[in-house]
Amino acid sequence: MLRRQFLSRFSVSAAAAGLAGTGFVCAGGDAAAISLEPAEGSVLAHLRQDAPAVDGALDWDLLAQAGEARFQGGTVSRFPAALQSLDGQEVAISGYMMPFRDGKTHKEFLLGALQFHCPSCMIGDLSRIVAVKAAEPVAYAEQPVLVRGTLRLLESEQSPLFYRLDAARSA
Repeated sequence: MLRRQFLSRFSVSAAAAGLAGTGFVCAGGDAAAISLEPAEGSVLAHLRQDAPAVDGALDWDLLAQAGEARFQGGTVSRFPAALQSLDGQEVAISGYMMPFRDGKTHKEFLLGALQFHCPSCMIGDLSRIVAVKAAEPVAYAEQPVLVRGTLRLLESEQSPLFYRLDAARSA
């Protein structure tokens, strides 16, 4: 019930604030609930886009195969065999940057399959996020970036993330 009250108040406030002109879809008038999906052609249409596929770069769907621990050959692993063979290999990955600090260049950041547009809308699947430690600073971009480095599978680490890209550089 509280969620419905919040959404109703948000809808009225959003309509009063003029969010209808920003590209959100309003259904049934100014006081009706709004959809948080961007209208086609709106200024918000770029949000939540997948990183484009790049020839020679890892596919995010492959990385998403990591998950719950599985028994393989008598050992427990968070990674299927197709991913285990990539551990320690040089790979390229195309994705969206989320730096930890403000700045034009960054040596450490997260790279994700989807654009990080707000903290409350982060990717829920941690197998689609790679921690990046760059050998040299990488210029920040809102568009997808292509980075190359050594992929590390975080099998026994305490991190909730599955992957780290070491010695990364812009590709």
